[in-house]
Amino acid sequence: MRAGWLSSLVLALGACTTDAAAAQGIVWRAAAPQVIASTDPHGPAVTLGQPIPIASAGPTAPGAAITPVTWSAASDGPGFVVRAQAADGLPPPAPPPIGTPPPTGLPPGVAPPPPPPPPPPGIPANPGDLYPNGPVPDTAGPGTGFWDKTKMIFDLQNGPFCGTAARKPFQSDHAFDGFISPMINPFLFEDPRSLTELRPIFIYQSIPHKNPALDGGNIEFFGVQGRLALTENLSVVVNKLGGIWVNPGSGALPDYAGDRSGFAEINMGPKYTFLRNTTTQTLGAVGVTFEIPTGADRVYQNTGDLSLVPYLTLGQSFGRSSYGSFNAMGEMGYDFAVDSQRSDYFFTSLHLDYNIANMNKFFPLIELNWTHYTANGSARDQSFEGGDLINFGATEVGNRNYVNLDLGMRYKFTENFQLGGAFEFPLVGTRDINDFRFTLDFIMRY
Repeated sequence: MRAGWLSSLVLALGACTTDAAAAQGIVWRAAAPQVIASTDPHGPAVTLGQPIPIASAGPTAPGAAITPVTWSAASDGPGFVVRAQAADGLPPPAPPPIGTPPPTGLPPGVAPPPPPPPPPPGIPANPGDLYPNGPVPDTAGPGTGFWDKTKMIFDLQNGPFCGTAARKPFQSDHAFDGFISPMINPFLFEDPRSLTELRPIFIYQSIPHKNPALDGGNIEFFGVQGRLALTENLSVVVNKLGGIWVNPGSGALPDYAGDRSGFAEINMGPKYTFLRNTTTQTLGAVGVTFEIPTGADRVYQNTGDLSLVPYLTLGQSFGRSSYGSFNAMGEMGYDFAVDSQRSDYFFTSLHLDYNIANMNKFFPLIELNWTHYTANGSARDQSFEGGDLINFGATEVGNRNYVNLDLGMRYKFTENFQLGGAFEFPLVGTRDINDFRFTLDFIMRY
């Protein structure tokens, strides 16, 4: 009986196997992965095994051998491609090409704002060379009328006297610090810049022995000049304030003999700088000086009532190189009396200096002054005059010409403290009371 049950079981299993084999298609099974020995403390690396076919395609007859499935490039197309799995998330974007402008951070479709407009002409590319805080703005604004600008000038609460972020109240115009002030004809030859300074001046002048009244000797002046810059364009100047000493020779006439001393007349007036181009370093100013004869009679400083001196003064820097640069100044003016007692004359003063190595330290200079007397005075019956030191009111000086040459040097310790000295010699014309002159000054500038 056991043999019968066993035979029946074998027949049943065989029938099931035959039916399963006949109904089975292509079945793939991954081969056992290769395990590679590794010293990695985290364990061996995991690899993919090669797929192995375990049955043929399509049904087979009972008992037929299983034919492995093969691949042909001609009939089955591309082969198997195995790709590694990337990390979760998208890869980082590629960097933009060189020269691509940075993102604006604006929403799509919104154009970036336009670039700022260029500075107006006349403002230097690097205004910090002139002012630490940039150029001073024109507070008057374009299109403002003359009277509106005049009211703004004298507005002591909001006007230019109050200063700006770049310029303090009453500060000198430091946009032209490569210039120096002239030495010759110091009471008439005016620097075209708007300045705030005190300038002590000492003059020693030798009198020629051929002078018919004084017969040699000397004249000294010691005093101070003062300037106050109300704006970069408007300033007030005190040209002459001090004392004078006249020491004639032993053969002087009785009316001129003996050492004399006293206060000098006062010269002062306004000045307006109408041209100041910081790009080309060009300057121009006009002004008028009032010669007020309030000095002592014994030193000839009270002649007449008043003289007016309108003038035009210009400055220009040029010839800049690695060795230095030239600075030129020139002034012309006319000194005329409001009465008939003082003498009238026309004058022209020229100045040329060299800024060695552009260091703003050493300035050798040469200067020339021409004076032409156009009208006699009536205060004193004599044939000589006194130039910028004394207006004698002489009766015999009409059509006289004087040309003087000046050689000197100015040294800047800083822009605030400057020392100058020069020797002056007559070139053409009668010498009158100037055989030679030495001038020394010291500038204390704000």
